[in-house]
Amino acid sequence: MKLAIYGYDTIVGKMVLEMLADNEQLKIDEFYPLSPIPLEYDAVPLKGKNHLITFINDFDFAKADVALFLTTKDLSETWLPVATAAGCIVIDDSHLYSGAKGENGQATVIASSINPFKLPELLTTKIAALPHATSFEIAAPLNELMQDFEVRKVVVTALIAASEHGELGTQTLARETTMLLNGQGVDVVDFPAQLAFNVLTRVGAVDDNGVSEHERTIMEELRALLPDYKGALSLTCIQVPTFYGHTLSVQVELTTDESLEDVKDSLSNNPDLVFEEGAAQLRAELESEEGELGELMVSPVTCADLERDAIFLSRLRKVGPGTYDFTAVMDNTRYGEAKAALDLLLLLQQQGQK
Repeated sequence: MKLAIYGYDTIVGKMVLEMLADNEQLKIDEFYPLSPIPLEYDAVPLKGKNHLITFINDFDFAKADVALFLTTKDLSETWLPVATAAGCIVIDDSHLYSGAKGENGQATVIASSINPFKLPELLTTKIAALPHATSFEIAAPLNELMQDFEVRKVVVTALIAASEHGELGTQTLARETTMLLNGQGVDVVDFPAQLAFNVLTRVGAVDDNGVSEHERTIMEELRALLPDYKGALSLTCIQVPTFYGHTLSVQVELTTDESLEDVKDSLSNNPDLVFEEGAAQLRAELESEEGELGELMVSPVTCADLERDAIFLSRLRKVGPGTYDFTAVMDNTRYGEAKAALDLLLLLQQQGQK
């Protein structure tokens, strides 16, 4: 594979480079890090080699089979048509084609572990629109349950980390926290209210039906990821003052009354859905190396410490006939974006080997 990356120095880009360096399955013949500014003598190290950074204005996308766009919507909007016109497949993480925009024939909303059957469509559109991390975190367990049961209704409350908004979110949260801890006031500029030490009851503007822009986008992406799901979906997205790690509270209602063990077995079919006992085992392995780490609680911080790219499930319980609750925690940036991009690269490589 000949791979170009635009946004190698972003939060997600740095994680992708780290994963590429550790991954032995993906075979990269040529690697092109791209920059919006001329950097003639700078290079990016990868797998023991230094790869010169290319000014994107000078780059011929025909040299690349696949290009990762790990940048902003405006930059993707400028350069994505250039890349696809040259015959390059683009994996776009800017969410330029979020929601319904990804289902109008211009792009393909795809996650390799959920709807790989859309790969032929991707080879036609040339644009893979990576879903939001929230969409992926909801779809992964729901997809497993749909293999074994008929799902009637899903109710989700999503606690959204600041990194959902990229560096703007993390830098805003860090700046406001520092200022408030030093007794200074903060000026609210890029968000509807203060982020630090606060909970925002909506993410994005709310329409006349009370649905926020972010919630509408997630529900549209879920329809693309899970086209066979015909049940009801209620989603509430809340902004919380954490840097990384989306947390979900999920209630699933099935058309049949199943045992709690059968529901857990269904969710366990996906090795990337890790329950508390699996997390405890990972913690025990770390404790053998680092000493006693204390009681395990599934949370964004502790799950990040477990050094495993997964969705961590906890508090699975039966609350009524055919009705089950659980929580889910995921590193939205590393697992929901960087690994999602890498997995799609692997899927494209497998397709190319057929």
